[in-house]
Formats: sequence, structure tokens, C-alpha cells
Amino acid sequence: MQVVSWLIRYGHVLAATMWVGGYALLAFFIIPFIEQGEREKLIPFAINIVRFLTYTGTLTMGFGIVLITRTNGFSDLFGSAWGSCILTAFVIAVALLGIGDGALRPAIRRMKTESGTAARRWAIIGFALTVLAVGVMTAATFVG
Repeated sequence: MQVVSWLIRYGHVLAATMWVGGYALLAFFIIPFIEQGEREKLIPFAINIVRFLTYTGTLTMGFGIVLITRTNGFSDLFGSAWGSCILTAFVIAVALLGIGDGALRPAIRRMKTESGTAARRWAIIGFALTVLAVGVMTAATFVG
């Protein structure tokens, strides 16, 4: 039974790592490189990375929901410090899905004709929020 819990936790952390790393890659490497002139080749790649971030974010939340059932349970989500941390991280994660699909991907598409300022801003916001979500989830392990 503990092996299954470990695998679920591992999947959760691995997906979250790819989520954070993907935003960092976009914000600090790929989007600035596109701004330097390699637009035609890298814009489709950047759009695919955002799509990948949507999948890893969804996977992270899915593993997280399963992990809740194997740890404190849904009854502790409301009225406990652990639950507050979990719910806060979940709200951040849902916001990140919206930022990726609703703001970042269209901003990257517009880089064919516009500057990459908006794309870089959304990627940095996404990166900051993923780091914040990791911090909140780390706090949940100490208060739960």
C-alpha cells in the first residue's frame, strides 16, 4: 500500500517539476530567444510547450487529488491549516491553466507580428505562480 502512495506522490512531484521547469524555460530562454529573431522556427515549439504545460498541470492536479484521498482526506480540506494550503495551491493551479491557455499561448502566437513583451510577462507570471504553488504545497506538508 505504501508503494502505491509513493508512486502517486512521485507522479505528483514529477509533473509539478515539469510544470515549473516548463514555465522557467519559456520565460527565461525560449521567449527571449524568439525576440532575438528566430520566430518562425520557435513559435510553434513554444506553443507546444504551453500545451505540454496544460497537460502537466492537469496531471499534477489529478495526482494531487488522488494523493488527498491517501493522506488526510477531503474532510480536512475545510477548517484546517493543511486544507487551506491545499485549496490555495489548487486555486493557483487552476489560475495557471487559465494563464497558459488563455493568455500565454495567444501572446506567443502574436509574436509573429508583435513584440514578445506580453508573452514574456505571462511566462514570468506563470513561473512565479508555479513557484508559489510549490511553496504552499511544501507548507502543507509541515502543517498537516
